[in-house]
Amino acid sequence: MSSLRNTLRDLLAVYKTLIVLITPLILIVVPLSWNTTEGKCAYGLLLMAVYWVTEALPLAATALLPVLVFPLLGVMKASELSSNYIKESSIFGLGGLMIAIAVEKWNLHKRIALRALLMVGSEPKWLMFGFMLPTWFLSMWVSNTATTAMMIPIVGAVLDEFKLVKKASHADEIVLTETTNGVVKTTDVTITVNGNKKEEAPKQDEINRPNDKNSTKPNNMENIFDGEENSESYIRMCKGMSLCVAYAANIGGTGSLSGTGPNLIMQGQADQIFQAYGMENSGVNFASWMVFALPGSIICVLLAWLWLSFYFLGWRGLVCKRHNKSNDRVQATIRKSYDELGSMSFPEIVVLIHFIVLVILWFFRQPPYIDGWGALFKPGFVGDSAAALLIVLSLFSFPSERPAVLCFRRKNPFPGDNRPHKSVPAILDWPTVEKKFPWGVLLLIGGGFALADACEKSGLSAFIGEQLEVFSSMPPWAMNLLLTLIIAMLTEVTSNSATTTLILPILANLALRLNLNPLYLMFPCVIAASFAFMLPVATPPNAIVFATGHLSVKDMALAGFPLNFICIGVLALATNLWGEAYFKLSVLPSGFNRTELNTTSNMINM
Repeated sequence: MSSLRNTLRDLLAVYKTLIVLITPLILIVVPLSWNTTEGKCAYGLLLMAVYWVTEALPLAATALLPVLVFPLLGVMKASELSSNYIKESSIFGLGGLMIAIAVEKWNLHKRIALRALLMVGSEPKWLMFGFMLPTWFLSMWVSNTATTAMMIPIVGAVLDEFKLVKKASHADEIVLTETTNGVVKTTDVTITVNGNKKEEAPKQDEINRPNDKNSTKPNNMENIFDGEENSESYIRMCKGMSLCVAYAANIGGTGSLSGTGPNLIMQGQADQIFQAYGMENSGVNFASWMVFALPGSIICVLLAWLWLSFYFLGWRGLVCKRHNKSNDRVQATIRKSYDELGSMSFPEIVVLIHFIVLVILWFFRQPPYIDGWGALFKPGFVGDSAAALLIVLSLFSFPSERPAVLCFRRKNPFPGDNRPHKSVPAILDWPTVEKKFPWGVLLLIGGGFALADACEKSGLSAFIGEQLEVFSSMPPWAMNLLLTLIIAMLTEVTSNSATTTLILPILANLALRLNLNPLYLMFPCVIAASFAFMLPVATPPNAIVFATGHLSVKDMALAGFPLNFICIGVLALATNLWGEAYFKLSVLPSGFNRTELNTTSNMINM
């Protein structure tokens, strides 16, 4: 028995290697029994799906498999597949992430977060809102992982202040006395809290000595410190404050095109599909994404705040206004952290100005209903990536210290004429980018494009879409709702980038077969992939807050399950109300006509 146990333990130690080796052998029955281009592509698709779900290989490494597998199987040429790894949406993501690195480097995101906390006050419900608001906003631009990692220490400091104030106030209420021969004696021990001396109880060895038979007070200092921090209300507040950061980060990533990797994957795959039918692009850009996703993201984060406040703080904590000493102490802690940042430095101001200019350029390149600055150039030649790269190049060249020339000159900038002998470093430097940039994201996005291209050209997407025509008996809104729920649940246990990469080409072809705009299924499903609130493994923000030790898996599941349905409901409204009004999602674009779709499908199957 022990030998069997040891063997199983040894196998578990190398289970990822076993998955990598055994999976291709098991799946080989697919191309052998279905010896067509679609069958061979299905083999590659299933292989990547297994590796992505099990993470037997790193996600980015699995994204390179199309260039290896599909040429060997005769599905597509390596040169055609390789061209998918750098597209306009990839460059857009590259520029956006570099700007986010500049924001992180100079701590601008921390200043924004602390300032928001100072504005909302120190009541628990408003503190929760204060944590969620900057986390949500920053996650639209900065990696939601980095935003969560930055916010969690602030949350911890605030919770510590609540605990310390309650301890001190509890200690003040306890008076330990000694009574001997009718004379009352008090032995005091002083402690210092924030520079103020507090009268406290006697030391442990001075309590209830043998000759103090009449002592009636507790004889254990633990009674002072074991109450509040272990109380149900404090524990629930710790859970709520931690979870609100993760949920706000997940929701915030849906609000802008640059918010998270799946958004860029969706834009690239949508453009690919529309261009395959002779159209310029899908119409998905920074401005149109915000028109569709930002209102829903705002509604979702507000509803998440209300739900978490009710669930963890109770209806009194949500409705009633309370003020006590702990609120003042917490506010003082936040103020101290903010004051430690000092006044805005020159690099912070420069990064903030660049950031504002970038958002303006993105939004007004092709704004709704009016011509933007993109109309000044040849159609199709300038995309959102141009604005991102322009700002990035400016950050690579702009000095990180205030120049002492022209209108920037200060009075006696170099006292004693001790001028620097070295050039002033730029706001953003390449070593910083090289160290902090998530290079795997680019490979993951590119691998998604390559997989989608192979599925489209091999006819596999069309084949799967044809099998899914059973959904045609359902009303479009019901089909949309069902698919978004399925994807939201799938991403609880799989990478949202991997899930969207695999499912988006299939959904696009299903929509075309049902005479719907491909965006009708692609838009809500890619956003639903970010609504993973139930498990620690679902998203990096979930894992980070779970690591604080305040939460159990049960806590996350009970709080996240209702929120999944709340956000999916908001997403359904967004799709069928303002999404339909702006994109006309229920109407097949003129570039897709049924005759052309059937002809293309027949040619692929031949």
